[in-house]
Amino acid sequence: MGGYLLSIFIQGIGKGLFFPIWILHLSNSKISLFEIGVLGTLLEIVRFTTEVPFGAFADRYGRKISLLFSAVFNMLAILVFTKASTFVFFVVPILIMGLADSFESGALEAWLADYLISRGREEDLENELRKTYITIILGNIIGAVSISYLYKINSVLPFIISSILFGIAAFVICCFVKESLNSHTFENNDNNIVTKIKSSYSLIKSEKFLLFLAISCFLFSIGLDGIERFYQTFLKSKNFSIFLISNVYIISSFVSILFMLCQTKFFNVKSNPLLLVGLIETFMFLSVLLSAIINVAFSSFIFIVLFFTLEITIRPLLQSYLNKNINSDIRATTLSFFQLVEAVGEIFAGIGIGYIMKIVGLDYGIVISGIFILMAGLIVFRILFNKEKGLF
Repeated sequence: MGGYLLSIFIQGIGKGLFFPIWILHLSNSKISLFEIGVLGTLLEIVRFTTEVPFGAFADRYGRKISLLFSAVFNMLAILVFTKASTFVFFVVPILIMGLADSFESGALEAWLADYLISRGREEDLENELRKTYITIILGNIIGAVSISYLYKINSVLPFIISSILFGIAAFVICCFVKESLNSHTFENNDNNIVTKIKSSYSLIKSEKFLLFLAISCFLFSIGLDGIERFYQTFLKSKNFSIFLISNVYIISSFVSILFMLCQTKFFNVKSNPLLLVGLIETFMFLSVLLSAIINVAFSSFIFIVLFFTLEITIRPLLQSYLNKNINSDIRATTLSFFQLVEAVGEIFAGIGIGYIMKIVGLDYGIVISGIFILMAGLIVFRILFNKEKGLF
C-alpha cells in the first residue's frame, strides 16, 4: 500500500509540473490556437479508442503492469514534448500521453479495490479512495506551486523534472507495488481481452442502474468540461486578476482536502455514496448559477472555487460505489467504460459548449453547462428512487 501511495504522489507532482503550463509551452512554440485545439481533440480520440481495451488489459494481465506502462509512457511523452518544435512533432507526445491516461484510468482504483477486498477491508474503500485522491492532489499542488520558480530558471525545466519524476514512479511501481488482482483469478484468467469487454458491456447493459449511471456520467462530463474550458475567461470578464484566476485550482484543492479529511473522520463509511453524489452535483449546479447571477464583490470567484471543490470531492464517492458493484475479474474494464463515456462527453462539449458560448455569451453558457450537471444529479436521484422501489 505504501508503494502505491508513494507512486501516485510522485506522479501527482509530475502532473502538477506539466499540465498548468503545457498550453503555454505550445503557444510559445508558435502553435496556433486552432492547432492546440486539434491536439486536445487527438488526446481525447486516443482515450476514446483505447480506454476499454486497456481496461480489459488490466483485468487480463494485472493492474500493476498497467500502472507501470502508464508511468513509463508519461515519462516518454513529456520527454518528447520538451524536444518538439512543430505541430507534427507535438502530435507524437500527445498520442503517447493518451495511451498513458488509458492505461491508468481503469487500473488505478481497481488496484486499490482489489487490495482492500483481498484483505477483508472492503468497508474501508470509500475512505481509502479519499486518501488516494488527497495524495494525488497534494502532489499536484506541490508541482503547481514549484512551477513559477522552476520556469524562471528555464522554461522547459518543469517538464524535464516532471519526466524524471514519472521515471522514478515507474521504478517504485516495479519494485514496491504488488499485484492486487486475486492470485487465483489471475492464475486462472483464461478469458481474452475481447471476452472481458463483452462481459463488461453485458453487465452495464443488464444492470439498469449502471446504464443510468453511465448516462449520468456522460451528462456530467459535458457540463464539467464546458466549465473547465471557459471558467478562466468567465472570471476574467468579471474583472478578476490573472493571479486569482490562475490560483482557482490550488485554492479549491486545499479546500477539498480539508473537506475530504472531515468526511473520512466524521462521516459514517456505510452512508450511501450515490446519495452524496446526487447532492453534490445539485450543489455544483447551484454554485455555477449563483456565480453567474450574483454580482457582489468576489462572489463569482468564491462560487467557482466552491464548484471545483465539490467536483474534486465527488470522485472518491463515485469510484467507491462503482467498485463495490463490479466483480474483480472485469473491474478495470467496466471502470474504463465509464471513462470512455466521459471522453465522449468531453468531445461533445468541445464542439457544443463552445458554440453555445458564442451564441448566448459567457454567463448563460456557464449556466447551461451547469444544467447538464444538474441533469446528471437528477438521474442519480432516479437511480436511488428506482432501487428503493425494487425496480433496479
